[in-house]
Amino acid sequence: MMAPEPVAAERAYQLLKKDIICGRFMPGSTVIERVMAGEYGVSVSPLRDGAQRLVGEGMLEIAGGGGYCVPPMPAEALHDLYAWHSHLIRLVIKSALLKLGSSAPVDPLPTGASDTDVAEAATELFHVFARSVGNLEFARALHAANDRLHPVRLREGRVLTNLAGELSAVMMTTVHGSGPDRFEVLWAYHRRRLRRVNRIAVALLMA
Repeated sequence: MMAPEPVAAERAYQLLKKDIICGRFMPGSTVIERVMAGEYGVSVSPLRDGAQRLVGEGMLEIAGGGGYCVPPMPAEALHDLYAWHSHLIRLVIKSALLKLGSSAPVDPLPTGASDTDVAEAATELFHVFARSVGNLEFARALHAANDRLHPVRLREGRVLTNLAGELSAVMMTTVHGSGPDRFEVLWAYHRRRLRRVNRIAVALLMA
């Protein structure tokens, strides 16, 4: 028995969003409606409702022949996304809106942490930022940019080295550092990616 349509649409939205964030559907991938509806245990109509919400969040776009695909991420688009994420972080710090509590992760990552472990830790750190902001609009924008960057973070290890050490330093400075220290370490984190954005964009195209 199928769930009521609003419940089914929410289920489809959550499952499809999770699959995009976790890299099952990388930039440029097509989402086949009937296949995913069957997998998620919903009909096509609520699947489309959930997909339309993700279109509004920038995580899907309507394909030319109908259906949906994950937006491609050429170097220019990736540069803009990294820059937007960095800009949001700087605004939060400059505005003294960040109120980190005990939920902030501080344990250093092991040296041999996998790319997936590092990506998940980075995404969680920036979600903590978003949850700790005293401005709802900042929080929404930061959550959205952070989710869109997670699939990219899964591939950054193909281009960047020592990601675990870098993120551990970011975590420690974020929790224990002053405003200027936070600003500098987080800008260095983003600047490193902006400088290598062409290579990271190519890595997104590789299986």
